[in-house]
Amino acid sequence: MLQDIRSASRSGWTYIMVGVLIVVFAVFFGAPLDGCGSATQRALVAKVGGEDLHTDDVNIIYNRTFGGQRTVDESQIQSQQAVALRALLMIHVMAEKAEELGLRVSDDELQAYIKDPLNNFEFLYAYGQSGSFDGPFYKAYVQNQLRTPLPKYEDFKRRELLARKYVSLLEAQIQASEWEIRELHKVRNESVTFEYIKLDPETLMDAIQVSDEEVTAFLAENKEVVEKYYTDNKADYEDAEEVRLRRIFILKPGEAEGDDKREEAAKKFATAKTRVESENFADVAGELTEDFAKEKQGLMDWSTLENLDQNIAKAIADAKVGDVREVETDFAYMLVKVEERKEAKVTPLSEVERDIAGTILKTQKVDAEIKRMADALLAAAGSQTDLQAALDSLKPAAGEDGVRPESPWDALSVAVAQDVTLEGQDLSALLGRPMPGLGRPWDMIPGIGKSKELALDVFKLTEAEPLAKKVYQVTGSSFIVRLKSKQEATDEKLAETRDELALEIRGTKISQLLGSWPALFSRPISNFGEPVTKYGPVLEQMLKDAIEDKTVRLFEANYPAATRITTPPEEAPEIAGLEQLVQ
Repeated sequence: MLQDIRSASRSGWTYIMVGVLIVVFAVFFGAPLDGCGSATQRALVAKVGGEDLHTDDVNIIYNRTFGGQRTVDESQIQSQQAVALRALLMIHVMAEKAEELGLRVSDDELQAYIKDPLNNFEFLYAYGQSGSFDGPFYKAYVQNQLRTPLPKYEDFKRRELLARKYVSLLEAQIQASEWEIRELHKVRNESVTFEYIKLDPETLMDAIQVSDEEVTAFLAENKEVVEKYYTDNKADYEDAEEVRLRRIFILKPGEAEGDDKREEAAKKFATAKTRVESENFADVAGELTEDFAKEKQGLMDWSTLENLDQNIAKAIADAKVGDVREVETDFAYMLVKVEERKEAKVTPLSEVERDIAGTILKTQKVDAEIKRMADALLAAAGSQTDLQAALDSLKPAAGEDGVRPESPWDALSVAVAQDVTLEGQDLSALLGRPMPGLGRPWDMIPGIGKSKELALDVFKLTEAEPLAKKVYQVTGSSFIVRLKSKQEATDEKLAETRDELALEIRGTKISQLLGSWPALFSRPISNFGEPVTKYGPVLEQMLKDAIEDKTVRLFEANYPAATRITTPPEEAPEIAGLEQLVQ
């Protein structure tokens, strides 16, 4: 049927090149693997509808994906087989769906598809960079690299093209709604500028004082609270053992520097060992050591054993003050002398209980003062034109001498959040994989922190009612917020960007619903080299249903990797929600 594809050739030279390139594949990419057993062990792997799938069907995807890898790990091989089998099942289930809808693939379509370098993965990698079809090479590549008969391969490509048609039908049904377009337009083009006052406990700590009498009274009434604080923070009152060392450090030359240099270093180290037996260690270190401490005659700073080079720590573990230990690593010869040692120490509660009581009492006073100040600020802001006027109104008046006394209000200031939008910065989408900590979530407000409540509430403020009616708590601090200006999302701007927004929303929905479906028709490997094991909730549900209703039957006894074909239930995301749009 497709004989012209198989026999097309430019010249006899092609036949020579076929043999050469097969050798090249074997040398540089590894001999093709029969991921499903040898050709003489052809076994039934699965049934999809009325069609049998054998090991040589799985070979097509297995070898174009993992054929260049060499592994003897049975578990890894089975994982790779499961990836290839899952992709094969997906393709055949979608092909079945396509046929149920009356879709077909003509011989002309198949021939064009196989020759298409943009859609046929094997063409892209098998025929080199010439961009022209080569019949003999095509035949040799399928039989020798993919390890499958040519008719079997061409039947697979027909099913693959049917599956592509079905995906195209699914994609065509996914569109951006008017609400989604307007909501994304609003999220992207509506912005607010607002002023705020931050009441930070750490900032106010210096402005709040506690007296000795208050500490004494608090300690008398709260012994158990102090003891619990001490127990919960025991590590803060423990000092690890520390040592101060002096060392002679002689660098070992690398092999590239030659035997003479290495021998010279060894002799220098031997000389150092001899001299420290009769001379002052510090004098010898000042003359011979080659490290940063030469000017200090090899004297090093105090350090815990944990922070030392572990070769040194192990050598001096039982050494007394004055002892010298010899240490050799891959990079240096060392003589290490213990100059001083400080034993590990635990500060008893009796020595720190007043400090702890003062810390707890001060924290309680700061928290109470912040609540009082925040409530006063909110009340004052309701009758003032801006937050600075509200803050100034609460500061003590100047005395007769014209000097205003200091107060906790002096620790506060007004800040401005400029042009804040609800559009985040999602680097996970840009990089094609989850990237926790990268990008800016939509509810991360510059200068304030992450607060979904505040991020949404500032957009509800208006020129008529610019003051937020509550005190917001964000990462341990209190905030008073007032709107300064608001930029509305206009219909004129929407008209200019409507098509772009619709395309973006549609692309996001396709990605969320259908997942990494293009990998089915190339290699089921992500951009980061990881196997694709899930293809989005729509396709996963399709495979799950096919297995449950017996459209797909797996023969696990014939093919152990089939036991790894799992389809955990996954709900489709709510595409049109605000959080999905802005994130």
